[in-house]
Amino acid sequence: MVTSVLVWQGLFSSFLADAQTSGVGAPPPSDAAASPQTQSDRSPQSSGSSPPGVNVSPLAPLAAAATEDTVNLPHRKYSLTTCFSKADENNKEVLVAAAGLPVGQANIVISKAIPNPVFNMTYGFGNSYRLILAGNNQQVGWTEEVQVAGRRTKKEGVAQASYLQQAFHVEAVRFDVHNRVRRAYAEQVAAAAYESLTETQQEIAQRLLDISQRRYSAGKAAGSEVFQAKLLVMQFETQKIQAQGRLVQDSAILGQLLGETPEREEVIVGDENDLFKLSATGAALVPDPDRGVPPLEQLLPAAWRQRNDLKSAIQQAYTNRKSLTLAKTQRIPDPFVGFNYLYSTYQRSQPRFFDPSFGGVPFQPGYMLTVQEETPIFYHYQGQVNQAQATWQNQLRQVELQKSQIAQAIVTAYEALQLTCRNIDKFQRDLLPDGEKVAHLARRAYELGKSDLATAVLAQQQYQQLHSQYFDAVVAYQTAWADLEQAVGVPLK
Repeated sequence: MVTSVLVWQGLFSSFLADAQTSGVGAPPPSDAAASPQTQSDRSPQSSGSSPPGVNVSPLAPLAAAATEDTVNLPHRKYSLTTCFSKADENNKEVLVAAAGLPVGQANIVISKAIPNPVFNMTYGFGNSYRLILAGNNQQVGWTEEVQVAGRRTKKEGVAQASYLQQAFHVEAVRFDVHNRVRRAYAEQVAAAAYESLTETQQEIAQRLLDISQRRYSAGKAAGSEVFQAKLLVMQFETQKIQAQGRLVQDSAILGQLLGETPEREEVIVGDENDLFKLSATGAALVPDPDRGVPPLEQLLPAAWRQRNDLKSAIQQAYTNRKSLTLAKTQRIPDPFVGFNYLYSTYQRSQPRFFDPSFGGVPFQPGYMLTVQEETPIFYHYQGQVNQAQATWQNQLRQVELQKSQIAQAIVTAYEALQLTCRNIDKFQRDLLPDGEKVAHLARRAYELGKSDLATAVLAQQQYQQLHSQYFDAVVAYQTAWADLEQAVGVPLK
């Protein structure tokens, strides 16, 4: 508010300075003492003065430079279909989500693996192994973990379920990006439409300025009307700068969704703006408002079937159920079965401990079978089982919560869509045509001298306000379609 006041004070200060330098609003030198009538209230035919044409604001060169810089930015034109294709191929969020699929595939391979046998060898040195009196043998063997209770199959089931959940998640991310691209593209088209509207309204205001200058030159209007018309033209400069800045910002957002890294200022131009042109025929961005909306009863079942994030949540619950089954198998520990080969390395000649008549100490091989298994006496892994069961039940509640949120989103978006359709129809049929007629008649009446400039300006401002409200209704319509698309999980056709 303070900034607006300062700007207007600056504008009127510059107007006052312009009036003093151009002679508008001050009496001519010869009549200054005789008549207090101002030059703006006298006929320019008698005074010979011309309408004011000086610079209105010291900030005007900066504004013009900013506008020129924005207009001269590089432009690219993409259709909505092209944007969808680029986002599917290059969007970084989709690529990051898809990078998790090889991890899931690797987990499946890991779960199928049979544990490798463990090789063990014992080879001793010294008298304990050379003398038969000690009786220590050398040994070599293998130990193998035997997975029981179908543990390996259940691990594979958990890995496959987790991989499918990741696949649903990738599709959910892809659809979310698809929906955000639609929204960003709609914002981009709206920004371009707002810029075009501002330029059109400025041209109309310029025509009012031209009319006021002709009336002033003909002695039929006061100089203040020229100033007022100039103000009307100038106020569109700031709106144009804001519209063009919004166009650049929306282009950067759309470019990032397309997988690009914005490195400069540029403008991405869309070509689906029929609704903003009051013609919805062939619009690819959103369906024709006159086409109607599918019945609400069909949308809810479609959401249960099509929502990839809901599928991902349901699959996560299934994965958790598989994990619970796997956790229960820990109550039966896996045994470790070993087979060892034993042999002796005794010294052949041991007359002190062995009768030499037997021909020396013989080679003494042997075999040994070992079985090792955990005995779950004190702890039966009830903590892991309870944890897996709680996780599974919590995910089931998450699924129910998500279903409730989806139903609420569908009903809300459906109602918003119905409202915006009716508003757009009202604007297209009644408000905008009538507003355009009123503005045209007011300009014509002012040009013919049958009304003042204030009436024409008011009519023009009302028409501009109607246009802005219509654009807001179109944006709300596009947003409602995007919300409904996101809630149902089906791309718009």
